[in-house]
Order: sequence, then C-alpha cells, then structure tokens
Amino acid sequence: MRVVVATDALAGLSPRAASETIARAFADRGAQVAVVPLGVDGEHLAAAARAAAPAAVFSVAHTSQEAGDALAGAAPGDDTTYVLDLTSARVDDLGRGLFPPFGDDPAGALLAARAAWEGRTLVALVPDAAQSRPLTGLDGHASTVLREAGATLQEILTFDAAAERWAADLGLTSGPGAGAAGGLGLLIQALGGRVVDPLTWLGEQFGLERTLGQADLIVTGAEWLDFHARGGPVVQQVVAWGEGALRPVIAISGRNFISSRELRIAGFEEAYALKDGPGKDPATPEELASGAARVATSWRW
Repeated sequence: MRVVVATDALAGLSPRAASETIARAFADRGAQVAVVPLGVDGEHLAAAARAAAPAAVFSVAHTSQEAGDALAGAAPGDDTTYVLDLTSARVDDLGRGLFPPFGDDPAGALLAARAAWEGRTLVALVPDAAQSRPLTGLDGHASTVLREAGATLQEILTFDAAAERWAADLGLTSGPGAGAAGGLGLLIQALGGRVVDPLTWLGEQFGLERTLGQADLIVTGAEWLDFHARGGPVVQQVVAWGEGALRPVIAISGRNFISSRELRIAGFEEAYALKDGPGKDPATPEELASGAARVATSWRW
C-alpha cells in the first residue's frame, strides 16, 4: 500500500512534523509512505520551499524596496533558481521601490535589471488569489485589495489611471499576474520571472502529479474542518490534487464539523477528528499519534 501524507499544521506541530507523525503510523503497518511538506506563507512556506528546492535561493520581501534589494544582491551570472516570497508583501508604490538598486531612472533601471536577470530563473510566490490578478480593471489590484481595505470608487479609478501611466512609461503590457503584490507582479514578469502561488509551485517541484498518480491513498489534515473553509488552502489543494489523480483523500483534524454527506461533496472520502465537541483546545501531538494509528489500522490493504 502506497500512501502520500501532506497536511497543514496540526496538533501544535508544523505541517512537516504533523505529516511525519501520521506517516509513521502508516509505515508501522507496512505501508510505503511519502511525506510532502506544504505551506502557503511564513515559516511553513519557507520550510516547504527548502525541502522542495534545496538548491534554490529563498528570500522574503514585505515591500518593493526589500524585493529590489534581494534581486540586486543575488549573485550574478549563475543558474541558481531564485524564489522571492511575496505572500506577505504590502506594496503601495506600484513596485517603484524595486528600481533604486539598479538606477535612478525607472526606465533605465528596468533595462539594467533585465540585463542582470537575463537567462536566469526567477519565481515570485504570491497568494493564490493574486497569481492571475491583472494590474487594473474590475479584477485588478485596486478593485480587489484596495476596495477590501475601504478604498472609494474615486481612489480606485485614480490608482488604475496611475498604474496604466506607469506601465506605459516603462513600455510594459499588463497581463494576468501583473497586479500581484500591488503591481510588483508586472515588474517581476518584465524581468522574465514567473508569478505563481506557493502550492502550485511546490506541487511542481515535488513532482506531485506523478507521485499522487502512484498512490493508493492520500492523507491530509488541519486543526479544523468545517464546510466553509474545508481545512484551509493546503487541505483544499491536496483534495483537488487527489481528485485530479483519481485517488481517495482522507483527512485527520483536531475537530471536524463536516457531515458525512458534506465530506463527499467537498471531495473527502472520510475525515477523522482527534477531539470531540465544539471546544477550542487544540489536539496534542500524542493525540495525533494515537489517532493516526487508529486511522492507519482501518486503512490497510
């Protein structure tokens, strides 16, 4: 029996530690197990990225200035993959802060940055909702992110007009992903980089399409399962991957509030809660280990 385990943080453990705890329960019962660490932001994403692409350089940028410093400081002329984490970036300058390390004039700085990154691999990780976001328009940065923050219609129109002038001054055409990270996506793409969400990139790096296609069972998990969030983005993506591979997906969670019927609708074969009732106290690592052992015993062939 071949089992793939890929959970979110669970029972006070990181995604990798929680997955390894579950994996041991299946391995102890004779299964061949593969652990896939995942994360969508923060240290969980950094740890997953290091496991998925150990030879890559991973940097985190919260502002366009930090992004510019990271790109300018990257060693020139090598074939290393550079991964820039923009999942927590808060950019309000259309990415202008990217250019000062490369020059004072934005147009000239863009040319210098392009020359520095020509032929090199640059990946910018952004939230899933942002990977195809245009710079302007009904689905653009202002109409989504700024509107959620309380921007008025006039402020949205003002931003879009400024963004269109900025792109035109640089000779750039805005497409899907250009609006990610407040407009940094446009500049990353102009350097030949790719804008993508973390789970899509991690799945590619781990070769999950092939791995899941060979699995008999996929196990995921999170602290909470409810019908609205369905365990969060990691669990949702693992379920989607399982459906694509035509493999059963089960979940282990601290608590489960999804009925059996709703579980099937959400794509789960079954879900197992480590704790009963509506309490808020999280499951412990010991409860995860014992619960995983019970689950592994029932899923064995």
